[in-house]
Amino acid sequence: MKNIWIVKPGENTNCGNGIQVARNFNEIISIVAEADRNNKKRTCIVQQYIHNPLLIHRRKFDIRTYAMCTSIAGNMKVYFYEEGYIRTSSYEFDISNLSDRLIHLTNDAVQKRDKNYGKFEPGNKMSYNEFQNYLDRYHSELSICFDRDLLPQIKKLTTDIFRAAHGKLDPKRRVNTFEVFGLDFMIDDEFKLYLIEVNTNPCLELSAPLLARMIPNMLENAFKLAVDPIFPPPENFSSKKAFVGDPCPENKFELVFDDKIDGPVIEELLKAKDQDSSK
Repeated sequence: MKNIWIVKPGENTNCGNGIQVARNFNEIISIVAEADRNNKKRTCIVQQYIHNPLLIHRRKFDIRTYAMCTSIAGNMKVYFYEEGYIRTSSYEFDISNLSDRLIHLTNDAVQKRDKNYGKFEPGNKMSYNEFQNYLDRYHSELSICFDRDLLPQIKKLTTDIFRAAHGKLDPKRRVNTFEVFGLDFMIDDEFKLYLIEVNTNPCLELSAPLLARMIPNMLENAFKLAVDPIFPPPENFSSKKAFVGDPCPENKFELVFDDKIDGPVIEELLKAKDQDSSK
């Protein structure tokens, strides 16, 4: 069962559309060839399927986090949002049944159409604290702390992603621009963390009470970082009057990459690597 592969469209799609599972090389070739016939501009991403995911009550889950990239006056910065959430499947995991998307894809666009959506968790979502409670109850012998053991790994992977891609993100360094990304991670049953994908235009639907609080706060934080320095709020402006619900008291975006500081360091490391490989 380890030789299972997941094939995803590389662009121009979201919400789990176009994702297929293949068991061998010939199936992968067939899926890619079909995608090429239908859309010559489309590429495919082939990933080895995680056959032994950590489960919540026997159901698959992943972790959604947010990061924001800003480019202001030619200086690119990346921020990691410290709050995220868990997305769960509506059905028990079964590696022998690869055709049922509800078992294997936790995307809200896939799960929300099923009768079991929201049956186990509101909107199939859990907070980090609720996930920690699950770990404390069902994996207490391992003493896993999400904030101590897993979140720093997520933050580091996020930083590495943008270090690797910063030269291709907004290469012309437009005067002022920003974008919020949705990053998806998974954990296997040995508590190894994996990056699954990075999404542009991530879903911002308020499909659960947890998201109804978190996403508006995240967006408010993003606007404060990306827009307010360029277009300062009017004098004596009160966010309490403009914000629906409780205004977020603090910004939860943490700076993890600054092009002016990290960019030259990365360039030197790449040059050193090229010199070593040429010897």
